[in-house]
Amino acid sequence: MNKVNKKSVASGFTVRPGEWFLYRERLSGDQLELGIRKVDLRKDLALMYQWVNQPYAYRFWGMQGTLKKLYEFYYPKLEEGHLQLFFACITDIPVALIEVYPVLRSELAGMWNFTEADYGIHLLMAPYREIKTVISSDIDGLSVWVLKAVQRMLFDFSAVQRIVAEPDEQNIHACRLAEKAGFHYLKTLPLEGKVARLYMIARHEI
Repeated sequence: MNKVNKKSVASGFTVRPGEWFLYRERLSGDQLELGIRKVDLRKDLALMYQWVNQPYAYRFWGMQGTLKKLYEFYYPKLEEGHLQLFFACITDIPVALIEVYPVLRSELAGMWNFTEADYGIHLLMAPYREIKTVISSDIDGLSVWVLKAVQRMLFDFSAVQRIVAEPDEQNIHACRLAEKAGFHYLKTLPLEGKVARLYMIARHEI
């Protein structure tokens, strides 16, 4: 398991010189290696656009529209430090998109005893046909692996003490995935466009 140095995330998640991936790990007893890299918005936007416009992403991801609208949504958030984007990859092929955000800069601020050490995540898996090109079976298991790898990657940074997830309560798959990945349920609360189930996991719980 390739771990990064303990760093503050105030200026962003950093990659070692000469490295493309921020984090890598191999599934025990398996030849598959999962890597997490930062998204290059200009280079990766077309792939993101394809994913968010898949039928399965319509209801709960809510990012449909033109390429320009997608860019205009993400660019200011990335520039202002309100959001960071990552791809989880197998053999360098993206299989999941991950959004990471400081909770205190989100609408969750004030809804719990959150601190600057709390970071939230959103996860969007690649279309099934793309995942099948790199892994032949157990797609549900891949989702759990990705989510746990994201936890380990984030907790490699000393500034991250707790990770938050807030899936729509009607997104049963996402809620079950959070629970399988070790998140514990806190409460249900209204957010913009959804009623969410609030989940959290702390550094000492992984």
